[in-house]
Amino acid sequence: MKKIFTAICAAGLLFSCAEKHITKEQVLPKGIQLYKEGKYDDAKDYLKEAIYKAENMTTTDIMQARYMLANIYYREENYIDAIVEFEEFLSLFPTAPQVPEVLYKLAVSYLKISPSPDRDLTYVRKALDKAEELKDEYPNSPYAKKADEIIKKAKKMEATHLIDIADLYEHLGKYYSAAVYYNMAYDDYTDFIDKEYVIYKIGYNLLNVDKQYEEEIQEYKQKIKELEEKIQQEKDIEKKNVLINRKELLQKHVDKLEDRIQKSKKRGITVLKHMLKEFPNTKYKDGIKDLLKNVKEG
Repeated sequence: MKKIFTAICAAGLLFSCAEKHITKEQVLPKGIQLYKEGKYDDAKDYLKEAIYKAENMTTTDIMQARYMLANIYYREENYIDAIVEFEEFLSLFPTAPQVPEVLYKLAVSYLKISPSPDRDLTYVRKALDKAEELKDEYPNSPYAKKADEIIKKAKKMEATHLIDIADLYEHLGKYYSAAVYYNMAYDDYTDFIDKEYVIYKIGYNLLNVDKQYEEEIQEYKQKIKELEEKIQQEKDIEKKNVLINRKELLQKHVDKLEDRIQKSKKRGITVLKHMLKEFPNTKYKDGIKDLLKNVKEG
């Protein structure tokens, strides 16, 4: 009898420990109801149960539950979890009718979690990619017009990022690099920048490129002079050839920098003269005239 009782208890324990079966009827309708009532905390629990544990869920059921769960995160401004869920939704249901809305909300979410323009732009670019995909693939969607604002904000942030880098290079005396970044901002984001400021900065930095390289050029010229003396003194042909080759490499570098200076100066003059014609009343007019005057006198 004792053995029978023990066996019955063991069987009961085993049965109680077995994982309970959950059907969609137990969780999905409740999750949908709570979602519609705006009771998002409770709705999340039911929707997760439906997605990950419930039996007899159809593809349509899963699609609906995932869409609602992602929307809850979005409405709660929990943008990181919203991104995870929306990206998963796109991966699983690329032809779903909610795709345009999902792309828009993804773009918004990426923009919301992006740092200021002086830092990494990874999320800004993701926002831009989603918004542009929405515009390209679903041009007639009501969300396509909303995407325009996302694109403007993202491009404005990218333009600001480039200008911040250019400003920093100028501050550090890296005038050629500054001119390159100002030029990138002008070429790629002309509708999102202060054109007069950027054009003036391009010209200003191009005319100051010589200041960036003058010390470096003098150092290389001194090394070339020292090499010439060693070449004159060296008797061994092989060693002399090594020195000659080194001197030629240094001279090529000097020639490259001096050529860059001359080309930068010519382009800087052209840019600033053109600016005076295009913007005759620019607030930078006096500064431009002083720069051009100094170049002529120099």
